[in-house]
Amino acid sequence: MSYLILCSAQSSSPLQGKYTSHQFDTAVKQEHSAFAVVPEMRKIESGGRPVYIADDLLSADTAKKVIQNGAAYREPLLNDIPLRSYIDTDKVLSVETWLHKAEAQRKKGNSRQPESQTEVIRRADKLIEKLERDGKSAILVSYPSFISILLDRFRIRGYVSQRNGIFRLKPLEMIVVSRREEHCGGCSHNCFLSNPGCGVGKEKASRIQSKKQ
Repeated sequence: MSYLILCSAQSSSPLQGKYTSHQFDTAVKQEHSAFAVVPEMRKIESGGRPVYIADDLLSADTAKKVIQNGAAYREPLLNDIPLRSYIDTDKVLSVETWLHKAEAQRKKGNSRQPESQTEVIRRADKLIEKLERDGKSAILVSYPSFISILLDRFRIRGYVSQRNGIFRLKPLEMIVVSRREEHCGGCSHNCFLSNPGCGVGKEKASRIQSKKQ
């Protein structure tokens, strides 16, 4: 059982430039209610796996344009971390400032932000528990800010992830998450990180076990 996590595509109405607090709050809503910008050749075959998407147009349009032959189901637990301006002001600030200040408030549990860090973590755990109860491989479409926390919660619960990118998560980046096989003997390729449960590691584990007997 494994999960393919797809970062939502860039919005056709992205956050950029400078805003007052009211303009920033409006822009955040517009970003998630806009269509997805997806290169023509970017396609994924669902392979019969269910596709779970966040509860907004951007996530739904990403799945529609990228994932082939898959039925999409809205799952609010996959929603992006909600943002609000950190202060009411007519002063114009850069989008980077608004994002940084809002994130700091969220991590401190400031009530101005709709969801605290603790609540986001709780939501990620609830999603993983739901997926485990279903017991099926699936495709998940969400946003980098939430996915980064989700991946950490997967790791804590004994999963490993493989990315097709490095550093910060980007639009349309894909991550494969699967259970780590604790019996694996390990190998020069460090299978816990890059190829969990690979044949080389299993073979080595078998040889070690044989020697012990």
